[in-house]
Amino acid sequence: MKYKAVLFDFDGVIAETMPYHVKAWQQAFAAYGIQIRADDIYFQEGQIANKIAHILAQKKGLYLDESELDQIIKNKRAIYKNTTKAQVYPATKKIVSQLKQMSIKLGLVTGSILPNMVVVTGEAFLKNFEVIVTGDSVTNNKPHPEPYLTAARKLNVEPNECVVIENAPLGIQAAKRAGMFCIAVKTTIKDEQILKEADLIVEDVSKIPVENI
Repeated sequence: MKYKAVLFDFDGVIAETMPYHVKAWQQAFAAYGIQIRADDIYFQEGQIANKIAHILAQKKGLYLDESELDQIIKNKRAIYKNTTKAQVYPATKKIVSQLKQMSIKLGLVTGSILPNMVVVTGEAFLKNFEVIVTGDSVTNNKPHPEPYLTAARKLNVEPNECVVIENAPLGIQAAKRAGMFCIAVKTTIKDEQILKEADLIVEDVSKIPVENI
C-alpha cells in the first residue's frame, strides 16, 4: 500500500452539513439586514467560525465589535444545532469501514467544532478516527497546513504518506501545502476549476479509488 493514513475533512465530506451551515449563517446575519449567499460560505469553509464571521461582516460592509460578532456566532451555532438534519453520507460510512479493514490510519481534520459534529454523527462514528483535529485545537486554520500536519504528527506518519479527502478550496490548499496527496469531492462546489489544485477530483466519496490507497 502506498499510503498509511487517510485524513477526512468533515463538512461536505463526512456528512451533508453545508446547506444547514449556510442557512444558519443566513439567519444569524439576517438580524442586521445582511444577505448571505451559499458561495460566501463555501469559499470560506475550513476556517473557524470567528474568522468566517469577520470575513462575512467585512465583505458585506458591516462594522461590528467583537461582542456583536461573538453573538452572531453564538446564534449561528444554536440555529445549526436546532435545525440540522444532516447525516453521514452512506458512501463515507462504507469507505471508512473499508479503510479500517485495510489497517489504514484515519484522521478527521476540520475547521468545525466537536459539538457540531457529534450532533450529526453521534459519538460512536467518531471513534473510527484515531485523531480528530478541530478548528479550535490549532493556532492556524486552513488554508495553513498546520491542521493536516498536526494530524500526521499525531498519527506518527509522514505527510507524503497521507491522503486527504476535501471538498473546499481552502482545505485543498492546506493539504497541498502540507505535502499530501489530495482528493477533492464535488459535493458542494461543482466547478472543477475551483478545485483544480487537488491531485484528483471525483464526483463524490463513492468514486474514490480505495483500492489505489
